Amino acid sequence: MALYPSDIFATQLQLLLTVSLILSGCGSEQQRPSTVAVAPIPVDALVVDFPSGEFDSTIVETLAGDLATVNPLVNETMAGSAVIGRILEGLITLDPHTGDVIPNLAKSWEISADNLQYTFHLRRGIHWSDGQPFTADDVLFTWGCFFAKQLDVDSGKVVLDENGRVKYRYRSRSTFGQLINGQEPLVEKLDDYTVRFTTPEVYAPFLLFGGGEEILPQHVLQVSFDDGTLMDQWSVETAINEPWKIVGLNMYVLESYRPGERIVFAKNPNYWKVNTEGQRLPYVARVITKIVQDQNSSNVAFAQGLTDFESIGPDNVAWVKRGEERFDYTVLDMGPSSQTNFIWFNLNPGKDADGIAYVEPYKFEWFSDKRFRQAVSHGINREGIVRGVYFNRANILHGYVSPKRKLWHNDAIRKYAYSPETSRELFAQMGFTFEDGQLKDPLGNSIEFSLMTNSSSGLRVEMATVFKENMAALGINVELQFLDFNTIINKTSDSFDYEACMLGLGGGAPDPYAGKDILMSGGRLHQWYPQQVEPATKWEAQIDALMLEIGRHTDVEVRKKYFFEVQEILAEQQPLIFLVSPKDFVGYRNRWQNVDPAPLGGVTWNEESLWAKPNP
Repeated sequence: MALYPSDIFATQLQLLLTVSLILSGCGSEQQRPSTVAVAPIPVDALVVDFPSGEFDSTIVETLAGDLATVNPLVNETMAGSAVIGRILEGLITLDPHTGDVIPNLAKSWEISADNLQYTFHLRRGIHWSDGQPFTADDVLFTWGCFFAKQLDVDSGKVVLDENGRVKYRYRSRSTFGQLINGQEPLVEKLDDYTVRFTTPEVYAPFLLFGGGEEILPQHVLQVSFDDGTLMDQWSVETAINEPWKIVGLNMYVLESYRPGERIVFAKNPNYWKVNTEGQRLPYVARVITKIVQDQNSSNVAFAQGLTDFESIGPDNVAWVKRGEERFDYTVLDMGPSSQTNFIWFNLNPGKDADGIAYVEPYKFEWFSDKRFRQAVSHGINREGIVRGVYFNRANILHGYVSPKRKLWHNDAIRKYAYSPETSRELFAQMGFTFEDGQLKDPLGNSIEFSLMTNSSSGLRVEMATVFKENMAALGINVELQFLDFNTIINKTSDSFDYEACMLGLGGGAPDPYAGKDILMSGGRLHQWYPQQVEPATKWEAQIDALMLEIGRHTDVEVRKKYFFEVQEILAEQQPLIFLVSPKDFVGYRNRWQNVDPAPLGGVTWNEESLWAKPNP
């Protein structure tokens, strides 16, 4: 299977493969354990209702992009999410066919009548991959990591920042994501297998997003939590030199990692799912993940019979399908995807350590004017992208929500048809003039900017090239920068040394709050200007207020009304200039059994039940 880092921004419950690693006390010098304690099958083991198969298969797959960390508190890349998603598990997950919340590590739960308390009942008898028991203490520890506060060494009081807000010791995406209107939920241990969360106000998506948080092992990470090195744990160096120190609850453990080459996962001997005969799953004994530079390389490997599961690029579908009979594989059209692609401009008004503005002031003035963003949007030939880049295997995308998410998709938002004439009218309103084939602002500055995108995505490289040509027709010069994904993430979330960027989002969970970290002004993934102390604009403040209302209401129609307003504001302001949403194609080798394609899980959502007939 190929997993693509281009979809990093998405906030989602991972319906991916799993990896668990064996980890003892952090920071200590250890050799690989010669044996791992194998616990009895849990009392509350989940019985998976697929036909029984044969054990000891091997999956070979690819991963586009390399690791930067295996620490979920630090990770910002899809490659990291793919690996972490194989290591850790949440209390709940999503039904891959319906999108409904279903039990996972928690076997059941109750929600109080006032919708403020969520009581989770954990499965009894589950053990971490190193043989240690999983209990409510691990859940409390995980949430303690999110909200551990900095304390003054002398007074012991909570340290506040210059804006009077709490400073957290280990601020992560989950710290922001799990705050409810700036307040923390209360987490209580009722007994070893029961945890109760109390939210400060009604928060409709808590079951999905609170229950979906991946649980961390207290027995492994408590020492680093106490000594302040928590964010340094589970690094690339750990994955290379001591992979057994990364412990999880999912179906695999990390066996080895060679940067730029491959990641090898082995079966977790303590996995908590069983087949109908009571045998511990998964059937797969090992997963070999080859690291590749781009989707084309990955698709070629699959078409040549070198890998087992694959996400097929829309531009590669035709030639890959031609090999189905010869190489004994199947390519499935899964219909519209929930993936989105878009462009944004850097609207961060800050300065670097030397006092130099992130964006030149005269360019910042362009970018901050919605007419400029609207003019650029009207100047993009999206139909040309669909035809020329995706070979008609994509849909024009007008707004934040893909049409696949029918319940939450607002089709009545403002749309930006390809109209260079409208673009010129908007530029004229700003006082821009067209001289000698070059668009200029009222001060005589030529309109030009750089646009970066990830070099590992051939489709984005082609879209960026089309965008450059479209802008040239308006008298705008665009300098294209094709960079590795981790460099882009550093620029957009740390150094802010860029002018414009083209990336995308995966679908995420089917709920408006999946995009809280993107849509709200304080979010780490609020791409155009992340982690604002206060909303920089009135329209961002409006979105913040609407998102809070979406969280406060449990009535779907009320939530839908507010979310439609959010989409209308985004369409008017164009902080994200949307392009296209590709159709989804997946492939698998026919020797694999129990394949059950699902709209939200592809063909590997039930990987614990997949097994392969021996190669002929």
